[in-house]
Amino acid sequence: MSDYNSADKTTHFEIVNNPDVQLFLNDCKYFNEPTGEEAIEVASLFSKISIQEETLPNNIIAIDGSSYESSINDNLPFTRVGYVKIGNILIRRDRFNSLGKEKFIDPFKVAKVEQQNSSTIFAFPGSNMQYKGQATTRDGFRLALDNYMHMYRSDESDYKTSLRSTLFELAKYRAKAKSSLDNQSIILHACPSCKAENIPVFNVEEQQLCPKCGKAIYPSDCLRIWENVEDGTSNQSALTRFTNVIEHIFVVHFIRDIINRSPNAFVETLSNIAFFVDGPLAIYGNPAWVHSAIMKYLYEINEIMIENGKKPILIIGNVRSNEVVNYFKFIDSEIIPESILCLSDEIRNKYVDYNKIPSASTFGSETYYGQDFIYKSKSGKLFMFDLPYPYKDKTNMQTFIKDKSTLENYINLNKAILLMEEFKCDLYNNTVIPVALARKHTVISLKPGCKILDLLTKNNL
Repeated sequence: MSDYNSADKTTHFEIVNNPDVQLFLNDCKYFNEPTGEEAIEVASLFSKISIQEETLPNNIIAIDGSSYESSINDNLPFTRVGYVKIGNILIRRDRFNSLGKEKFIDPFKVAKVEQQNSSTIFAFPGSNMQYKGQATTRDGFRLALDNYMHMYRSDESDYKTSLRSTLFELAKYRAKAKSSLDNQSIILHACPSCKAENIPVFNVEEQQLCPKCGKAIYPSDCLRIWENVEDGTSNQSALTRFTNVIEHIFVVHFIRDIINRSPNAFVETLSNIAFFVDGPLAIYGNPAWVHSAIMKYLYEINEIMIENGKKPILIIGNVRSNEVVNYFKFIDSEIIPESILCLSDEIRNKYVDYNKIPSASTFGSETYYGQDFIYKSKSGKLFMFDLPYPYKDKTNMQTFIKDKSTLENYINLNKAILLMEEFKCDLYNNTVIPVALARKHTVISLKPGCKILDLLTKNNL
C-alpha cells in the first residue's frame, strides 16, 4: 500500500483548527479584486489612441518554445531526459489577408499559410543520465547544449553562422569587465569544474580546456544554464531557463544572419519584417545578462535603420498571461476600446504588485529589454504586449524610469497596434494569430505529446 493510501485522511483538520495557523492568517493582508472606484481610477489612466494607417511589414516571424522532462521508466522516475522545442513560423501578410476576401475559405490555402515553419529540437541528459561518457549529468548537459548551438547554422559549412557565434556577437555588448577587448572571446565568470574565475573562451571549433584544471569548457557555459542542473532531481528549471533565453537569441540570430547575407541592403529587408515572441521581452535567471546585450545590439542596428529613413526593427512580445493580464481582466469593463496604457512603475507598484515597496531601481531592471503596454482593441479584446526600449542601456536610472513610460517615445507603437488588430485571434484570449500558430507547432501537449516522448525515451534507451 502506498504512503498516500495509508495516510490519515483527517490530518488536515489539525492544520485548519490550529490556533497558531489561524492567528497567522489573521495577520496577513492580501490582494483583493479591485473595487469599483479603483477600476474607474485605473481605467482613466488609459489614453484614447487614434490609429493611423501605415505600411506594415509583409513578413511576420513568430517564435515560441516549450520544454518537457521525461522519465525513462515508471519504476525509475528520477532517471530522465529533457526536451526543448523551439518553433519559428513565417507568415506572409498578403497571403494571409487574401484568405479573408473569399466567400468560402479553402483549408488547403490555410495550410499553405503556415507551411513555412521550422522546429529545432534540443534533447538533454537528465538526472541519473550520462551523455557521451561525461562524468556527471551537468557535464553531459553542458556538452549537449554547446553541440546544438554550434551545429545550428545558417550555412552548414561555416561555423561562424551558428547560434553559438551569435552568442559571441552578444558578448561584445556585455559590461566591460566581462567582455574581451578584441570581441573574439567570451569571458566565463567561472569554470564549471574548478570555479576558476574570468576564463576566456574563443569562437573556434577545437575543444577548449580550463587553464587551471584542464577540464572542458564551452562558449555556451556563459549562459550559466548548467548552474540549474543537478543529478538525482528534476532539471525542469534548467530546461525552462534555456527555452526562455534561446527564443530571444533566435531573434538576434535571424537579424544577424540577414545583415551578414546582405550587408548593403539589410535595412530594406529588416524594415519588411516583424518578429512576434511568445511572452515578455525579458530573460530570467542566470542568463539574464543577455537582455542588456540584446538591448544594446538592437539600439546599434536601429540607429542605422533610422539614419536610412526606416523605423526601428519591429519586435513584439505577446504576453498571454501574468499578474498584469490578470489584474486588467478585473477592470476590463471600465476600459474604453481603442485605448492604451504604457505601464509605469508607479501604476504597477500602486495597483498591480501588491505591497510593492518603491525603490530607486525599476521593474525588470535586470531582466527586461522591452516595455509593457495594455491595449483594448476596437472589438473590445484586451492585449498585453511589449516593445523594445528605444534606449541603449539603463545607466541613468531616473531618466530611464520616466522616459520608458512615455508613449511618444515608441516609434513603432502605431504599427504594432495595427498588427495586433489585424492578427487578433478569436480562439485564444490575449493571443495573436502568429503566436497561436507558432505555439501550435511547438507546444509539447500533455496529451498525447508527452506520452509519445515518454515512449520514445523508453524505447530508445
